[in-house]
Amino acid sequence: MDKIWLKHYPPGVGSEINLTGETLVSMANTAFIKYADSMAFKCHGSSKNFAEISVYVNKLAASLADIGVKKGDRVAVIMPNIIQYPISVFAILKLGAVVVNVNPLYTTAEMEFLIENSGTRVAIILDVMAAKLNDIYSKKILKDVVVTQIGDVYPYFKRLLFGFMVKYVKQVDVSYNYPAHNFYKLVYSNKKLHAFPEVHNSDIAFIQYTGATTGKPKGAILTHKNIMANLMQIHAWLDPQVKGGIDNKILIGALPLYHIFSLTANLLAFFSNGCGNVLVTNPRKIGELIGVLKSNKFYIFNALDTLYNNLLNSPDFMAAKFPSFKYSVAGGMPAHASVAKKWFEKTGVYPSNCYGMTEASPAVTMSLFNNTFDGSVGFPIPSTELEIRDLKTSQILPPGEIGVIFIRGPQVMSGYWNNPEANKDAFDINGWFNTKDLGYLTEQGKLFLTGRQNEMIIVSGFNVYPAEVEEVLHEFSQIKEAAVIGVDDEECGEAVVAYIVLNPNQQIDELEIRSKCKEKLTGYKLPRNIIIVDELPKTLIGKIDKVKLIDQYAKKY
Repeated sequence: MDKIWLKHYPPGVGSEINLTGETLVSMANTAFIKYADSMAFKCHGSSKNFAEISVYVNKLAASLADIGVKKGDRVAVIMPNIIQYPISVFAILKLGAVVVNVNPLYTTAEMEFLIENSGTRVAIILDVMAAKLNDIYSKKILKDVVVTQIGDVYPYFKRLLFGFMVKYVKQVDVSYNYPAHNFYKLVYSNKKLHAFPEVHNSDIAFIQYTGATTGKPKGAILTHKNIMANLMQIHAWLDPQVKGGIDNKILIGALPLYHIFSLTANLLAFFSNGCGNVLVTNPRKIGELIGVLKSNKFYIFNALDTLYNNLLNSPDFMAAKFPSFKYSVAGGMPAHASVAKKWFEKTGVYPSNCYGMTEASPAVTMSLFNNTFDGSVGFPIPSTELEIRDLKTSQILPPGEIGVIFIRGPQVMSGYWNNPEANKDAFDINGWFNTKDLGYLTEQGKLFLTGRQNEMIIVSGFNVYPAEVEEVLHEFSQIKEAAVIGVDDEECGEAVVAYIVLNPNQQIDELEIRSKCKEKLTGYKLPRNIIIVDELPKTLIGKIDKVKLIDQYAKKY
């Protein structure tokens, strides 16, 4: 299939990138020197410049080497958005070792699977989560653990204050039952590593586990080349469109850095340009997030649709002004049209939808940064190939027809860690990756998503794509969130069921919903049941969890 999207690229965006062999280590080393005096990270009001971060990284790398970490070893990083996270990641990469990101909110069992599956022997963890490793350490799955306290890189009195607050005010139990290395001592040690291992762009940088909808998570093997290619693709797309460039700008890091979207879009892509990253440890505390937004002259803010929506429902946010705010990307899930419109009305900025996945480092498509919104997730970015294939025949489909999205490009992973069966299922013989997502291309080459292959509802033999029904439901101002699933039905095979959450102090007539749905949707797409609930189950990064939603429906209705 011809790359029809190339004809509609914005001026200055090339069709291909030129890979240079650069690694994340060489990229970081350049940024440390070039932007030495610029603020690199800020958290809880304390900031560190690039030069200070570089010192921490070198000391931690030398200390980890002293512990025994060597090139190729896997090291788990288990912490929320705090300054210790990027320090740990860059130190691990500098040793030629591999970062295994672990969600700190995971249970012990979930952590154990990732650590054991990846062959991780060393973990760096925040003290309030450290007890989760008790059983894992006792089973000798882990060899060494480094424990950090939230204030370890803050000034002396602030560090003491945070320690006091955690232990005595919030009364959090930070005890654990294994010997551990002290992060504070490691980054303030006198250890030096005079010769760092040589790191190549073919080396593994991350084993990034995907959130599984069925079965166990799979570890995507992302090399330095994969991620550096994606950074170059993102900049090839962004730089010609952003007036004045993005060097030394401030961005808000509210999404968790252990998630692939935030790791690339909030950390790595802008670190290389000397941007200051204001880290938000817990964005679910909307009041604290708004405080961060109000107290920083930020230029970039990336979020999920659900987070945009939560902010728009806060009177404090709606009363505030953000004069420096210019660009916003919606990742993890596309922003709904209703949310995007409200966000634009409030901020003057449309969230720019993009599409990606863990296996693609993650960016595959991006929208134009021209403050327009059409519901698409944009065009395939430079050096990316994309095809829509028929569900049954695998034939390439023309524009306008819905099928499975296949992709190929330098950002796509080399495979899943220790999972040959999954690799056979993921790639065809020509190296195309099956995303298992459904969508269609327009005549201009813009991609529209219609859902996941395993979320598609089949009513009397007709395909129903949940996203299409959800978009109609989101047109109601009374509806805050909507999720559509399929349930077993004796007559039709499956029936469409809609769950909705109303905005505060709102009511809605079900007949009104059904009337609008009939105007916009053909008969077999109409919801059989419309169920109002207080909240929809979410994944740990804030996406609506339809697996849990289906479980709840089966048990309750």
